[in-house]
Amino acid sequence: MKRLLTSTALIAALAVPAMAQDYTPDPEARTGGAITITYKDDVATLDPAIGYDWQNWSMIKSVFDGLMDYVPGTTELRPGLAESYEISDDGLTYTFKLRSGVTFHNGREMTAEDVKYSLDRVTDPETQSPGAGFFGAIEGFDAASSGEAEGLSGVKVVDDSTVEITLTRPDATFLHVMALNFASVVPQEAVEAAGGDFGKEPVGTGAFKLGEWTIGQRLVFEKFEDHWREGVPYLDQITFEVGQEPIVALLRLQNGEVDVPGDGIPPAKFVEVMNDPAQAERVVEGGQLHTGYITLNTRIAPFDDPKVRQAVNMAINKDRITQIINGRAVPANQPLPPTMPGYTEGHEAMPTTSRRPRRFWPRPATRTGSRPSFS
Repeated sequence: MKRLLTSTALIAALAVPAMAQDYTPDPEARTGGAITITYKDDVATLDPAIGYDWQNWSMIKSVFDGLMDYVPGTTELRPGLAESYEISDDGLTYTFKLRSGVTFHNGREMTAEDVKYSLDRVTDPETQSPGAGFFGAIEGFDAASSGEAEGLSGVKVVDDSTVEITLTRPDATFLHVMALNFASVVPQEAVEAAGGDFGKEPVGTGAFKLGEWTIGQRLVFEKFEDHWREGVPYLDQITFEVGQEPIVALLRLQNGEVDVPGDGIPPAKFVEVMNDPAQAERVVEGGQLHTGYITLNTRIAPFDDPKVRQAVNMAINKDRITQIINGRAVPANQPLPPTMPGYTEGHEAMPTTSRRPRRFWPRPATRTGSRPSFS
């Protein structure tokens, strides 16, 4: 397999999303084989209700599926575990028809009860999910999240293959929420059997299943032979080696010991790599759906004063920051990056005397003109 360098997080390649009529896989892609990817940091959890790190996001996406999904490399929605869906005229009720024959890694067939259980679990205060708030528009969320009620009253099982979700208000982002990792469908029996350690013993419907996890060393994902997506995944195995410094990972890549340095090209080595044609042609170029920024607590003095916050904004040398990361960032003019749904083209940032907004999007290593973002 051709080894690759990457300057951003490896997301699309590992998520292995479902086939769609508007998506054609790489005609040169071949089935079989394995790859090894390195990361500096270890992985805390693979529980989709808990995991919220950019590093484990793609791993979780490879193990679990949700009702909705995205066309690879885009923010265009498409059905996932839901074969189809209908939205009521008032925009409050979503009826999802589930695909038949979808099985979990433990061999059991997925049903609508699993969908309800998963949504009830992620909004249960005992789960302590950092993504619970994304489901705030679902009827019964306040009562469930406060512990006053057990489960979401707005999520109903119509039959084994149909789920109805009622909102308290129209929400244009709801289908996108159902494509988040937090909305992944999990089997109740596997969660309970793990005894609070489901993040280390994940069971989903995804293209890969966890084969080995040696804490602080490696995670090995194996192809799920009974995956519902025809022809997916291509790879037989993915190994993530953790605890690898980016410089060491790059050297190992150059020596043919690994396939992908997951943390990207170290800034100190970026120019060297890009000036070497043999290495530059192996670089996978892209970006992340992310905006980097500085958080200020506006309830504490002196940051409760807008002028102080503006002063901090003007004091930050954005040009120097961009230079340090080899020009792989551009100033942001709004919280959302350009590839994120809701981004407003032509929006003008708050004027400052420095003419520099405090947020940043990355400039990708590509020369295509697109500008996805990374931290």
